Amino acid sequence: MAIKQLFFVALILGTVGSHTATVHAGCGCDKPPPTPAAAVPHVAFAGMPVTFFDSNMHVGQTWTVTFEQHGAAVGSVTAPVVSRRDLTNPSSTTSVPQLVVTLPELPAGPTRAVVSTTATGASFIVPEDKFTAIAKPVMVAEQDTDYSVDNYATGIGTDGTVYVSVGGLNGVCEAMEFRAVLPNYPLRVTSIAILNAQGFFIDALQGQSAPHFQLESQQGASSDILHYFRHSFAQYCLTHLPGGAKEVDPTDPHWHRDGTPHVDYSTLIFAFSGQVNGTTPSAGNAALTVDLETQLGDGTNAWEVEREEEITSGDDDDDAEDGDE
Repeated sequence: MAIKQLFFVALILGTVGSHTATVHAGCGCDKPPPTPAAAVPHVAFAGMPVTFFDSNMHVGQTWTVTFEQHGAAVGSVTAPVVSRRDLTNPSSTTSVPQLVVTLPELPAGPTRAVVSTTATGASFIVPEDKFTAIAKPVMVAEQDTDYSVDNYATGIGTDGTVYVSVGGLNGVCEAMEFRAVLPNYPLRVTSIAILNAQGFFIDALQGQSAPHFQLESQQGASSDILHYFRHSFAQYCLTHLPGGAKEVDPTDPHWHRDGTPHVDYSTLIFAFSGQVNGTTPSAGNAALTVDLETQLGDGTNAWEVEREEEITSGDDDDDAEDGDE
């Protein structure tokens, strides 16, 4: 595996060791929070919220984010600074100033963000290697279906990571297997990390969550074939209903009403590292064809069983013991 690919996996998995909460890969709201950064999450598609942090921000100020690619502005958005709890530090109940913006329509690829305010003249920059604009999700439903999306123009990060997102999973509570391939993009996959739209680490090809994945090596023009096994979320869906034990706080959807962090599973962002024709993919964007097959579990496979963390997700886990699923 190339050094930059190893670094990417280490960066994602490093969140596991940097927080005291036990990690249960693929399970409920018991997840390592996003790594503290100037922009969270570090990948996003149009319509997604992106949160910016800076010590010069004060509640009520108006700040503008100008997005740039190849030295030219490609979009901008203006919003007021608000006071909210910091999702990267869920153990604290203190609110901090932050700028939450909705990502506008941008060309996919590494993107520089210039964040500034006329109130004080303060500004800061999020460089291209810290933020990548990607394509909107392939939307799925709770049924056995084949999806084929042409011209899926998504971003490739400065480290060569290829991003593909899948949405609509807030309506998928049953166990489901995903089979995905890029027919005209011969990506030989060496690592995979999955994030959600908040920046939470969800799963990875290596380590504890390896049983959630199966890769079929291919030759020729097609990418390797990915099988991803997503267990049942029946109890998770139930507890997150209005009036449920883990109902989401309507004033801030990053949290439950009981104050514990909420991990949103409606969208998964797959980050693929690997090589195309023997080299790391070039930073920028790629117009892919995505073939995705979804198949509901039949109740006979061990991977379908919902983990205990879904039932008790969001409970205080400071005393939880480490262990595999």
